[in-house]
Amino acid sequence: MRKINYLAFLLSGLLSAQTTFTLVKDIYPGATGSGPSNFTLYKGKLYFSASSSVNGTSIGTELWESDGTEAGTKLVSDNIPGSSSTSPGGLFTFNDKIYFSGTNIVNGTNVSGLLLSYDDVNGIQTVSTVSKFSTNFTKVGNTLYFKATNTSVTPNTQRLYYLDSSGQSVIADDNLNVNTIGFIGNKVLANAQLANAASPFLTQLFSFDGNSTSLVKTINPSTSSYPQYFLYSPALGKTFFNANGGNGGEPWMTDGTEAGTSIVKDINVSNATAGSNPTSFTEYNGKVYFAASDGLTSGIELWVTDGTEQGTKMFKDIIPGTTGSFPEKLTVYKNKLYFFATNASNVKQLWESDGTDAGTKALVSIGTASALVIYNDTLYFSGRINNTDTLGVELYKINLQDDTLAASEMQNNNISVYPNPSKGEVFISNLKSGKFELYDTTGKLIKGGNFSDSKILLSAQQGVYVLKLKSENSKTNFVTRVIIK
Repeated sequence: MRKINYLAFLLSGLLSAQTTFTLVKDIYPGATGSGPSNFTLYKGKLYFSASSSVNGTSIGTELWESDGTEAGTKLVSDNIPGSSSTSPGGLFTFNDKIYFSGTNIVNGTNVSGLLLSYDDVNGIQTVSTVSKFSTNFTKVGNTLYFKATNTSVTPNTQRLYYLDSSGQSVIADDNLNVNTIGFIGNKVLANAQLANAASPFLTQLFSFDGNSTSLVKTINPSTSSYPQYFLYSPALGKTFFNANGGNGGEPWMTDGTEAGTSIVKDINVSNATAGSNPTSFTEYNGKVYFAASDGLTSGIELWVTDGTEQGTKMFKDIIPGTTGSFPEKLTVYKNKLYFFATNASNVKQLWESDGTDAGTKALVSIGTASALVIYNDTLYFSGRINNTDTLGVELYKINLQDDTLAASEMQNNNISVYPNPSKGEVFISNLKSGKFELYDTTGKLIKGGNFSDSKILLSAQQGVYVLKLKSENSKTNFVTRVIIK
């Protein structure tokens, strides 16, 4: 596995010196990149869709699996031979199978948008050729629900489906036009409208309890309220979402009843219908975090709510002013909140928060990011580590600096490396033996090994490098820039 280390940012003094990346596998060699996406966990492995090639020829986008190692990251099946693709989308694990939308061969013809499944015994199978382009897979109780296009009628209709006990897709209510879904308790929530309504496409908040459909609330009597981005918060006992109650898209919450459905706060009051357009709702430490803009003093930044108007406020104004940092991919990992945001120089960065302003900080800059995922107690991201690399979008393991390491490093200011610049032989004060790693400024590992007697022979070409040192008991860590002349 290739280790990409961004210790070069130590030189600027702006970012954490210990956030590193390990390339899991260069799935699609070259600058094109495999674009890993649609992640799900299945039987101890990480599954996803990715593009790849064989002997320089594209085989399209297919299903892949990984155990976090290069050798264990492999193509599950070239399901559609040649350059055509299965294009798996919306992967969701349920009852020992992975369900997704994709292309399969039906009677000798490639048919797109089918409801497919995968398991390690039967491989990829077609579940339905009628319920197509399935999205929003959502488990409610012991049932899997999803939104799909019913292609058995003309014109096609958008319906709420579920899998019955035999694993077949069934329409939940054929009189309900559905756009997106979520859940609260044992009910499905839907951005929907009755097909026989006077205005069947002016959507409001509906629910389905497994037997019948009910209108939860007409949030906007004048036009579509378009509830979306549903997130159920166990800590607050409500489902949060974005809806337009007449004042633009704002954060709303519901307990599944009309009385219990209300706006959380009208954040953007710059004009009557502007809306703060909240997205990325994520529960962390008993509160719900999301991205939104007040339209007056800030752009799209990170907000937080405890479910009350008074407790809904901007959490961090990363870029002061109206530009906005566009926080995205909010993910809770090891009791911290991680996300990507764009700084004032238009550079995307990985951020970390412990729920305090002081503990919310940028860790490292990257090129692009399309996903942030947890697997095997490790954080991974799909993207590019910089915009000039030759790898394209691939899957990386994120090696984070933990608090113990950070504290240890701050206490080791008495360690130094000399002479610097040097001709390759350096000495370390106050550290007799341990391990070392030498990286060039692109993040490539040049050399590594053990050292003793407070001396290292680096044996590298002339240039600027980053040297990492670790004591034998791993309690002392040190990072510095070295110049070889």
